[in-house]
Amino acid sequence: MSATPEAIEVKPLTFRRYKDGEAKVKTWQAQIFDAGHSHKCPTYIQSTPPCQGSCPAGEDIRGYLNIVRGVEKPPAGMVWQEYAFRRLTEANPFPSVMGRVCPAPCESGCNRNQVEDFVGINSVEHFLGDYAIKNKLAFKKPEQVTGKTVAVIGGGPAGMSAAYQLALKGHSVTIFDERAELGGMMRYGIPGFRTPRDVLDAEIGRILDLGVVARMNCRIGTDISMAQIREDFDAVFLGLGAQAGRALAVEGADAPNCVTATSFLKAFNDGRLRHVGKRVVVIGGGDTSIDVATVARRLGHIDKVNESDRPEHAIAGHVAHDVAEASVRQGAEVTLTTVFAIDKMQASKHEVEHALSEGITIRGGMAPVAVIRGEDGRAVALRIMRCEAKMVGGRLEIKNVEGTEEDIPADLIVSAIGQTVDFTGLEEFNNGKGAINSDKNYQVQGQAGFFVGGDVVRPHLLTTAIGHGAIAADGIDRFLHSEALEKRPKIDVHAFAAARTRARPPFTTMTIAQTAM
Repeated sequence: MSATPEAIEVKPLTFRRYKDGEAKVKTWQAQIFDAGHSHKCPTYIQSTPPCQGSCPAGEDIRGYLNIVRGVEKPPAGMVWQEYAFRRLTEANPFPSVMGRVCPAPCESGCNRNQVEDFVGINSVEHFLGDYAIKNKLAFKKPEQVTGKTVAVIGGGPAGMSAAYQLALKGHSVTIFDERAELGGMMRYGIPGFRTPRDVLDAEIGRILDLGVVARMNCRIGTDISMAQIREDFDAVFLGLGAQAGRALAVEGADAPNCVTATSFLKAFNDGRLRHVGKRVVVIGGGDTSIDVATVARRLGHIDKVNESDRPEHAIAGHVAHDVAEASVRQGAEVTLTTVFAIDKMQASKHEVEHALSEGITIRGGMAPVAVIRGEDGRAVALRIMRCEAKMVGGRLEIKNVEGTEEDIPADLIVSAIGQTVDFTGLEEFNNGKGAINSDKNYQVQGQAGFFVGGDVVRPHLLTTAIGHGAIAADGIDRFLHSEALEKRPKIDVHAFAAARTRARPPFTTMTIAQTAM
C-alpha cells in the first residue's frame, strides 16, 4: 500500500551547490584536473592507416585516395589523375595489373568496414593505371646516376619492382630472365583474360624506359655463371620465383595426364593448350586453382581427339592443336576439390563466387588419396575422402574420415597445391627447404650484397613480391653507399608526410600515449 503524503518525512537539504545570490557557474572539472602541475602529458604518435598497413606493397592508399577525392590538390599544371598515379607508383609500378588481379587485402583492413563497406581501392588503382597507359605517362628518370651496377635475376613482379626502385635511385640495372618475355607469374601464371597482355607490356615498358636493361633467354648457372655475375656487378637481387609446380604426393600421381597448375597455365598462356578433355579435376583451394578451373571450363573439350593431341602432350610442349578441331570444342565438366570448407578456402571470396557462377563444381572438405589409372596408364579418376583440415601452430593438419572414399571421373587432373623453386645452377642459395634464407632487409644470410624477394622467400601474392622488391631495393641502395642496414619497422610502408600537402594536413590516425616527463 502506498504511503500517504502525510506519512512522508521531509528532510532539510544538507548540501547546496549554489548559495542564495550566487551568479558564477562552478565546474566539477576544476576539482580533478590541474594541468599546470601535471607530471604527465599526452604524446601524439602518427600511426599507419589500416588500409596501408594491410597492403603488402605498402602503397600510400590514403594519400592517393585523398587526391582522387579532391582533399589534396595537385601542383599547378598537373591533373589530379596524374598526381594520384605518381603517388600510387611510389610503391607499386603495376597499378593496372594489380588493380585487376590483386585480392586486395587493403580492402579488408579498410576502416569503412566498421561503418558500411570498404572503399573500392582496387577499382581506383585499376582506373589510375589505365589512365596512365592511355595518356602515355612515363616515370621520371633520376637526375643523377651513381655508377653502381646491380644484377636482377628473374623478371617477375619482385625482380621488376626491385629494378624499378633501383633505377629511380640512379643505379644501373640489368635483368636476367630465362624466358622470352618479362613478367614472370604475371605473364606465365595468370590467364590473359585476367591480365591483358597489352596492359602488362605497357607497364613493363615504362620500367624499361628508365634505362633498365633486359637479357632474355638467359639462365644464370647455365648461360652465364654466378662467378661472372659477382665479377661484373656491385650487388645482386635474386627474384627467382617459384614457377615449378608441386605434384600430388599420392599413389598413381605419376600418370601422364596428371599435371601441375604452373605447367597447365604456362601451356595455356603460350597458346599450346587448346582443349582439356570432357572431365577435369583440380586439386587446390587457392587463387591459382581457381585460375586453372576457369581456364579449363572455358577451353572445354572436343569429341574426336587424336592420341598425339591429348592435353598432357600440349602441356609438355610437344604439339599445337589444330585450329579447326579446337573451334568445335564443347564445355568441360570441371570439379575443384579442396581440403578446406568452401567458406574457408584460401582463394578470395569473389574469385570463388566467380567460379561457381561459371558452373564449376567445388567440393570442400575433400582430400585426394589416390589417382586411379586405366590399362593404358592414364588417369581415369581421382579418389577423394572426406576430411577435416585446420591450422595448428602455423601448420596444416588434415584428418581423413575413413569409409568416405569416392571416385571423381577425370580426363585430366591438375595439382594446384603449391609451387617450388628450380635451383639448378644456383644450389648454393638453397636453404635445404626449397627457399632462400634472408634477414628482415631481405639480404641473403651470410652473403653481403645479395638480396632476395618474392616467392623464393615465401610463395604469396603478386603484390607481396612487389613489396619485397621495394624493401630489398632500399637495402641494396644502402649497401652500395656503404651504409649500415637499418632495423625495419613492423609494418613496411612507403612514407606519408604532412609536408606533402599545402592547403591542409592529411587526416592522421593518432594514438595518445601517456609518457613520463
